[in-house]
Amino acid sequence: MSVPPSSVLTALDLERRIHTRRGTALTALALALVWALVVLALPEGPARPVAGLLLFLDTAGFGVLFVAVLMLGERTSGAWAALAASPLGAGEYLAARLVVFTVLGSVAATPIAVAARPVDGVTGVAVAVVGTALLATLLCAVSVAACASARGLADLMVSVPLCLGPLLAPPLLVASGIAGHPAWYAVPTTAAHTVVRWGLDPSAVPLPGTAVAALAAVAVVATAGACVWARRALVRARTAEGDRPPWTRVRGPRRTRVPRAEGAPVRILARVDLRDAATDGMVWALVAGPVVVALGLRAGLPLVADTPVLAGVDVASWRPVLLAALVLLHVPMMAGSVVALRAVEDRERGTLALWSASPLGAGTYLTCRAVAAAGLTAVQLALTLPLSGLADGDTWSMVAAVAVAGLLAAALALAVTAVARDRMRALVVLKGVGVLFVLVPVAAWVLPPPWVWFLLPLPVVWPLAALPAYGLAPVALAAPCGTVAGALLAGAAWWWARSAVSR
Repeated sequence: MSVPPSSVLTALDLERRIHTRRGTALTALALALVWALVVLALPEGPARPVAGLLLFLDTAGFGVLFVAVLMLGERTSGAWAALAASPLGAGEYLAARLVVFTVLGSVAATPIAVAARPVDGVTGVAVAVVGTALLATLLCAVSVAACASARGLADLMVSVPLCLGPLLAPPLLVASGIAGHPAWYAVPTTAAHTVVRWGLDPSAVPLPGTAVAALAAVAVVATAGACVWARRALVRARTAEGDRPPWTRVRGPRRTRVPRAEGAPVRILARVDLRDAATDGMVWALVAGPVVVALGLRAGLPLVADTPVLAGVDVASWRPVLLAALVLLHVPMMAGSVVALRAVEDRERGTLALWSASPLGAGTYLTCRAVAAAGLTAVQLALTLPLSGLADGDTWSMVAAVAVAGLLAAALALAVTAVARDRMRALVVLKGVGVLFVLVPVAAWVLPPPWVWFLLPLPVVWPLAALPAYGLAPVALAAPCGTVAGALLAGAAWWWARSAVSR
């Protein structure tokens, strides 16, 4: 059955309205302006490699989770079945979704590329934007193919890293100068990222122009292949589901264990969470992610310090910033995000309403989620801070920083639960908040004393105040003040979430 052009235009207009209504487009443009200002503040030398990494990791990868979560929401809401019954085929559905995310990536890449001050001016900006567009289409298509049959958010957290991890690591190794063998350039993402780097600074790519053109052709062919793979995955998923709603489909023999109903309500909720934790990809990502980052910092920091990208940079002087951004604040961000996504998923599916009507109550449910976020943060930091090899402060300062970080994770989980009614909006909020967790430690380190005090009202700064290296406040004063402020923030977020879920 052929699809009228008007149907394709309708699908594109629907995608546009979805992203406008849920704030995806606004978030992408706001992040682009923030990163453009960061790149513009850097000297020309480091500005171009930093911009290349931002265009790859953030701008091009912006839609990776969003495209999968949108598809998952359509499957669980019944919109997937309606689309399958419409004249719109899987190819047109995929094309509309990829076009919107590619356009978003291209528009967001423009100010970042301009701020990097490419060597070839406007031509360099155009080449960098084209490379970013190829990366965005490729990564989103792979995400769709990997998550076409996902049944829940936990499936996404397993499928996306497994499929995209091998595509993300090679470009980073090549860009940092650690890997230089020609075989690394055959990876499609490395080929597309080389086009981006060539547009920003041709001298940074040790290849002639003809080789870069060939890599661009490789990226185009790989992107087309990824789109074909994604379309076939969508067709297989629709065919496997048939006319039944996706949540009734069973993959092979599966035994469903219903938790026992006896016991205190909190104990029942704990049994439900523990039962799902063993097979939940988000839990495994929470456990493994910070540990991998900490071990990478311990083993890789001496190697990275000798790469051409960081030549002349005193990496040792930035150890407190790496500790703060990649360990102390990375762990509460992950823990708070995972707990928030679980709570928002319960809210979207109506499970939270059932818990609220049960003897457990909404208030106790939210308290359990906050305690889980704070507890997970404390346990993970107790493990990752020593593993990273960057924790040079005394024990008391580390304990104070961990306590404040745990309260920050609890407040983050509760605030996202309050403001987001579905997983898509939760990801938008977490994407925006995540920028603060990365930029604030850097800003607090580089700003002089009169200006850094303006950052103190930000909750992200409170764990940093307990680190003696930052010198924001005496540890004896920062520890109790940060703990009290974190407790008040978590309490306010609990009240906000309690009011929001009760409406």
